[in-house]
Amino acid sequence: MQLIAAISDSSGPDLRPYSYNMDATQEEQFRKKMLAIAADEVTARAKKLAVEMGPSETAHSSKGRLPKSAKPTQPDFRNVELHVFDLSSSNEPVLVLTADARMPKTAGAPESGLADLDYSIALVAREDINGDYHKAFAEVTDTAHLDVLPRYELIDAVDADGDGRGELLFRQISDDGSTFGIYRVIGNQLYPLFQSAP
Repeated sequence: MQLIAAISDSSGPDLRPYSYNMDATQEEQFRKKMLAIAADEVTARAKKLAVEMGPSETAHSSKGRLPKSAKPTQPDFRNVELHVFDLSSSNEPVLVLTADARMPKTAGAPESGLADLDYSIALVAREDINGDYHKAFAEVTDTAHLDVLPRYELIDAVDADGDGRGELLFRQISDDGSTFGIYRVIGNQLYPLFQSAP
């Protein structure tokens, strides 16, 4: 299913695309940087769940420990979608990445239910004129916690209030159903402007 945003006010401002002009090399750089940030977010979520599951699920035996020199496990991403917008006509890109992920099983590590969880992440960041990235929003959920942490899917960038500035329209999916939210990127934060009911 593909969801498309529609404008209901035909007398509003002139329509314009909010896509950011970039070449393939720049897009690949954006993708690598966003995936690196997303990997940190998913890994942090997996570690938090490991702590919440308690020692019975993640036994710390000497047999199960990894050597200190072992490289940290990185999530495997799939269904990666990267959208880059120029929401305020300032030529400062706003990057939105959504993806599914799974933490691979580590040889020698104790068995736990974490490797069976499917994660999903929505990440919003902006790049300033110096090339530095600023995370505005990150939400990681998993298949066992959709009752408290919804899954975010980007629909598109829209001008919700007719001021010529673009906002981000997300669909949020939880165990209770689907809702829609409109958010504005201001500085290094994502501010909610509208939230529908399930």
